[in-house]
Amino acid sequence: MNAPETTVFVTTIGDAANFTDCIEHLRAQASIRPVEIVDRVAPMSAALQRMHDLCATPFYIQVDEDMILFPHAVGELERRIQAAPENVALVCAPLWDCDTEREIYGVKIYRHAVVRRFPYRDCLSCETEQFARITAAGFAVELLPLTGRAGCLGEHGKHYTPETIFRRWQRLFRKQEQLGHRDWIEPWAQGLLDRYIASRDPLHLYAFLGAVAGIAGDPALDRELDFREPNAVLTRIQHYFPLSREAGKP
Repeated sequence: MNAPETTVFVTTIGDAANFTDCIEHLRAQASIRPVEIVDRVAPMSAALQRMHDLCATPFYIQVDEDMILFPHAVGELERRIQAAPENVALVCAPLWDCDTEREIYGVKIYRHAVVRRFPYRDCLSCETEQFARITAAGFAVELLPLTGRAGCLGEHGKHYTPETIFRRWQRLFRKQEQLGHRDWIEPWAQGLLDRYIASRDPLHLYAFLGAVAGIAGDPALDRELDFREPNAVLTRIQHYFPLSREAGKP
């Protein structure tokens, strides 16, 4: 039997619901490939760099534990990068984001021989910064087209809790505004409020409160997210908007 050409790396911070679902879907892939777990490595740049250090195959796929891949996903990603020119450093495919109900980028497969030359740096957006260095060196990043839900290779963010969705939107607003992507992020503030008013879902409340915290908070530091750090703003928010453990409602 030929040795596999691709390793699947799964990053986890210990979120049991997401991790269990993620692994179950990897076991159901039509193309089974070796899976390596990057367990509780932080900050995010260090977790991504661990994949460079451990990979022993020509390609590797980066899967966060909140990604649920459809059965054909691994095989399709592998097929895409094998068919791509040698200067394509990575292929990125869309996932269906269950929170925003739209496509996002996404799950990625990397050509290890290329990307290992561009180690991750601990900065505000380590993947964006790495992509810039890769393309400046003459390599290509291939983004598969956004063609609706049918074109997605999986789902993202299926098991949010009020706490994790708060952190998501807080980070998104702090990070994207600082990166100069205000036009993209700005409409979401009103949209998240409208969604909560319509649903009265505590998950939607905490998404909106996370956006407010991101808007009103201090600028993000020029480093990547570290899940080990306490979130003082979330602690204060929980005091004013407590969640019932039984009902999951404020």
